[in-house]
Amino acid sequence: MVICCHAYADDIEVPEEELARDTTLPVFSKRRIVLNRNVITTGRFEFGGGVGFELNEPYYNTTMGQFQGTYNLTDLSAVNVQGLYWMSGLSSYGSQLKSTGTTSNPHEYFDAAKAPHPQWGLLVNYEYIAYYGKISISKQTVMNLNTFGLLGVGYINMGSVGDPALNLGVGQNFFFTKNIGMRWNLRWLLFQGPDPTSVRLTQSDNPSPGAFSNRLYFNTQIDLGIVFLL
Repeated sequence: MVICCHAYADDIEVPEEELARDTTLPVFSKRRIVLNRNVITTGRFEFGGGVGFELNEPYYNTTMGQFQGTYNLTDLSAVNVQGLYWMSGLSSYGSQLKSTGTTSNPHEYFDAAKAPHPQWGLLVNYEYIAYYGKISISKQTVMNLNTFGLLGVGYINMGSVGDPALNLGVGQNFFFTKNIGMRWNLRWLLFQGPDPTSVRLTQSDNPSPGAFSNRLYFNTQIDLGIVFLL
C-alpha cells in the first residue's frame, strides 16, 4: 500500500521591526566615570602602620611592627619612608636549640639571643606606581587600587652594631574610601650583619660583638597595614 502526502508552502510575513539586527552597544554608557580616578593622590601624604613577618628567619622572632609615610609627587611617583621594629625573643627553632642543644651535640646549647641581631630599621625609598585600577567586590561597592614597586636604602640597628641596607619591594594599596585604605608590601632586605653561628653561644659563653664574623643577609618580609591619605 502506498500513501502519498502533499506539502504546501505558505509565505509568512514578519514585520521588519521584529527581525534580529546586528548591533554593537558600548559596555559602559558613561565612559568618563570608568576612566576617571576616584582617589587622587598627587600632592597628598599617606601615613599608616601594621604588622609584618620575616619568611626566612631561622633563629629569631619572625613578627615585626612597621609604620610608613609617603608623599605622592604625582599619580605615578612618590617618596616613601618605612620604619621597622623586630619583636624580641627567639623563634620556635631558636628556642629548641637553646633548650636541647645542637643536633651534633645535644649538650652544647646554642643561645642565638646572645648574638647581635636586627632590632629596628629605617628605610627611604623611591616608589613608582605602575598601575591604577578599580575592583568591585559586590555590585554596591567599588575599591580603588594601585600597584607599585619601590627601591631604596636604609639603616638596620642590631643593638651594639648597625649596618646600611638595600631595600627592594612591591606592594599594593586598596582604598575603601578616598582617604582610607589597606596596604601590603613584599620586601627583600639586603644587609650585612654578625653571623650567630661564627662563635660559640652556649649558656656559659658571652662573646663581644666584635668576635662575630659578618655575613650577607637577604631577608624576605611581608607586611599588612592600614593607611590614611591626608
